[in-house]
Amino acid sequence: MTAAARSNNIYSSDELRLIPARRDRRLADRRREPRYECQERLFVQVVACADRPDLVGRTEAGDVIDVSGSGIHFCTELELPVGTLVDIWVDIASRPGKFFLSGEVRWNGSAKAGVHACGVELEDGPATDFAAWRALLR
Repeated sequence: MTAAARSNNIYSSDELRLIPARRDRRLADRRREPRYECQERLFVQVVACADRPDLVGRTEAGDVIDVSGSGIHFCTELELPVGTLVDIWVDIASRPGKFFLSGEVRWNGSAKAGVHACGVELEDGPATDFAAWRALLR
């Protein structure tokens, strides 16, 4: 990335590829923000889970599918129930350092045998990099 693409340690989302509108226009019309394809690794740690308290404290690696300013869609071997609160560490290759984010699982499903997809709605918090994340994806 060139110095012209950087400003105050905030990197342009130009390197992320905007996902084309899906065939179902109703879904695309309901989205609040654009989504970007992103093939990065992440780590997710379960903070609270009413449905499966045995998962609290568990950390799993996963693969990011797409991102927006307020959410992350990723796959992991661990099935995360809707309503689970998680902490996420994700490293975007075009930006040095990791983002620490928190949020709630809003949906889940099976991607393929042994792999589960889920969507997390991110929440702002005092110790998170939420503001920098949103700035990256503007």
